Amino acid sequence: MGISNNNQNSRYYDFFREQEIIFTKSNIQILHLDLREVYIKFNGGQWPCIINSTSLQSAKIIIGTASGAYKEMVNNPKVSLSLRYSFIEPNESKVQFFVACAVDKIIPLPNTEELVIVSLLFTQRPPDDLISRIGEFIETNENFKNRKEDRIEINQNSIRKLGIEREESIVFVEGIPRKCILKDLSFGGAKIMFVGIPKFLIDKPVDLKITFSETNDTVGIKGVVKDAEFLEGRKDIASVHIKFDEDKVPLLYKRRINNYITTYQKNMLNNKRNNL
Repeated sequence: MGISNNNQNSRYYDFFREQEIIFTKSNIQILHLDLREVYIKFNGGQWPCIINSTSLQSAKIIIGTASGAYKEMVNNPKVSLSLRYSFIEPNESKVQFFVACAVDKIIPLPNTEELVIVSLLFTQRPPDDLISRIGEFIETNENFKNRKEDRIEINQNSIRKLGIEREESIVFVEGIPRKCILKDLSFGGAKIMFVGIPKFLIDKPVDLKITFSETNDTVGIKGVVKDAEFLEGRKDIASVHIKFDEDKVPLLYKRRINNYITTYQKNMLNNKRNNL
């Protein structure tokens, strides 16, 4: 692992180690968590469990009161154990690792006598694989909330740094594909240009397609036209402002915008330091 990745993981750990992620269905899909391969291991045995949440310092799991794991924990509350995480990479390979833990507390799951929630405390800093995944997830979502309107002008430099194929793209307006030119992008929306009459575009649902050249992945981002006007000096080309549906913005797109914004911010800070 390079120095820059080590520095980034140290930053993630310092800033986000106490923040907890609940493994909702959506978060499981975004993080590519493989629930079938998550289990706890101690005293020579291993038991499947449901991982309910995690931070970079702790985790909560759900186990059955009839399981051997529960009986072992009740008989030996200070037992040390390992929690195995399992993630599936886009190429279908698996990333799996153990995190050493101690049992903090056990409480009944509400409305049932058959399940309990076990709070685990990590006894050492977790592997970088967990830090990078959880740290990036938290940072991306925080920036998505707080920096929605930070716009990135599309030019040759930003195209290269964003890793998008070109400024030309496709937008589906009410399901009809149209060629368009990307003018700027943000977490929360985009400005594009294409042939059309502005007054007939307002409030129309759209699906903007963006292709990333490095991986050849194409994402579709759903939204609605919030504003449109003729391009100055033209009566056939519309300048269109799209507001994205926040709940349907793909993680791949969020990551690209986040990486660009954070890298730009770091470069600005470095330039200021160098000029002092």
